[in-house]
Amino acid sequence: MRAARRIAVVGERDLGKQAHRGIEASLAQFRRDFDGDLAYEWIPSPSITADSAESVLGRVTAIWSPPGSPYESTEGALLAIQHARRRLRPFLGTCGGFQHALMEYAQNVLGREAAHEELVPSAPSPLIVKLTCSLVGSKQKVIAVPKSGFGEMLGAEESIEEFNCNYGVSPDLQNIFEESDLAFVAHDEAGQVRAFRLANHPFFVGTLFQPERRALGDGLHPVVRAFLESA
Repeated sequence: MRAARRIAVVGERDLGKQAHRGIEASLAQFRRDFDGDLAYEWIPSPSITADSAESVLGRVTAIWSPPGSPYESTEGALLAIQHARRRLRPFLGTCGGFQHALMEYAQNVLGREAAHEELVPSAPSPLIVKLTCSLVGSKQKVIAVPKSGFGEMLGAEESIEEFNCNYGVSPDLQNIFEESDLAFVAHDEAGQVRAFRLANHPFFVGTLFQPERRALGDGLHPVVRAFLESA
């Protein structure tokens, strides 16, 4: 008998945020159409510490780092991402989750400082910086990198996606990920990074856009479906 899927959404649930409503709508659609046994829970970031991470997350089959940063506990959010990466649990990071997953990988795999400008405005060379053009409430074309596999996941080589973000990866520091297992797999028309994927992992994907929002209108986004199926 297949074990039930249990998704941990690590962050502070706030249904005033469209993305959080979209996450719950996405999970409800997947339950209705594909797996009625799917379970999920919101886990507040402060509940995850170095001592508690294994006990809190040990029973979940996948981890979603949602929009809504800054989280109440940056450490808790990063520990959840680290758990997913090390324990080979399927992981999806959207918007703030995308940003924090890059921070976690840079710090713990590449051994680099990885400040977030929103959290540490005085950081001399932050990995995550304020975008020159805000993406709050915008829709943009996202273009999959050829042969990256992301186009197949997305269902097309190009897609119009919804954003609600002011921060992204610094163009000056994108090159620190070269030659690593973390690859940037989608960009916008100006070449700005919009998604990443980690090789040698069952499913470890981050998007600066918010695919969960699609469940509030046009149905389940293929990236979200791929994540939930991988669990």
